[in-house]
Amino acid sequence: MTAPARKPLASETRWSTIRREALRAGVAAAAALIVAFLIILLTSKAPLEAFHTLLTAPISKTRTIGLWIDDVAKLTVTGLAFSLVFQARQFSMGVQGQVYVGALAASYIALSPVGQTWLAIPLGVFCAMVAGAFYGFLPGIAKAKLGASEIVSSLMLNYIAIELTNYLVRTQLVPPGSGVLTTNAFPPIAVFPALVSNTRIDIGLIFAIVAVIAVWFALYRTSWGLKLRLVGHNARFAEYAGIRSAFIMVSAMTAAGALGGLLGAMFVQGRAFGKLTVLFEGGLAFEGILIAIVARSRPLAVPIVALFYGYLRQGAQLMNIRTDVPSEVISVVTAIIILLVASSFTIRPRVILAWMRGDRAARRAALAEAGK
Repeated sequence: MTAPARKPLASETRWSTIRREALRAGVAAAAALIVAFLIILLTSKAPLEAFHTLLTAPISKTRTIGLWIDDVAKLTVTGLAFSLVFQARQFSMGVQGQVYVGALAASYIALSPVGQTWLAIPLGVFCAMVAGAFYGFLPGIAKAKLGASEIVSSLMLNYIAIELTNYLVRTQLVPPGSGVLTTNAFPPIAVFPALVSNTRIDIGLIFAIVAVIAVWFALYRTSWGLKLRLVGHNARFAEYAGIRSAFIMVSAMTAAGALGGLLGAMFVQGRAFGKLTVLFEGGLAFEGILIAIVARSRPLAVPIVALFYGYLRQGAQLMNIRTDVPSEVISVVTAIIILLVASSFTIRPRVILAWMRGDRAARRAALAEAGK
């Protein structure tokens, strides 16, 4: 009698990891929502209405669904950018600056004579990604050649990019003497076409999907990705294996910069703006850190986390508009989710069930099995 075929060990490990992480994230989200409800209960005169708004407002209308999906696309790209850097065990905070230089490059294309042609979108996106890649390369090469901290250099470059963009908007990209803080609207041909009419869902969503596939393929189906993950796990061992750690680190930060530049183009050429304005990104680029942490820097998990976080983000904003609860409540919810997901706690359903039944023998047996 032949023995039944067993699944490969790698497949079992992969699915067990997915189940464990999904359960961990689910418990974290449930705990955070409970805390959010308690906070709303203490701060709102109509807590049930406010909590209902938080949970249902993003899908209440076609327009709000468009706002949610637009946020998801942008959060996915910034989450991928941080995930690439974190995979290499670097802590560059430069995505925000890369967004600004990318948006600036795309704006110059859109406001030039080229912006009146079919080249406006592809050339604008390309130039934005090149500008972002260069801005990601700078802190990488500074660390590789000069030993400069990538955290400090990337943060300082963020300020430079933001202030440079603000200066150019005020002095060069607006009509002289107008006093406005935004450029003229881009030509219609330079603005991303909508995928769903009368919403903000545009081809930026397609760019985000392509970025997820590209980052996953680069990390798990190329020798560069293998080297990047080896450097991230143990840079000294990678050096002994003949891998140029400095090159891998700089290339990872450059690739992440290209994603940041893409996000800049998605902002200014997307249907949400269609122009360049002062402080346009509103801090969303930094929220990619949260996405990357919760997703454990896994590219295929990033859009899933962005989907849920974007929902909470939009729900909080709409709750702030429609009820008496401040939007800062969502910051508390986000912090709790990150603390729980990033912690090392493990969910053991058998142990919990045994504890609820009061069966000490079953509980000890479940703990012993989990400890193997």
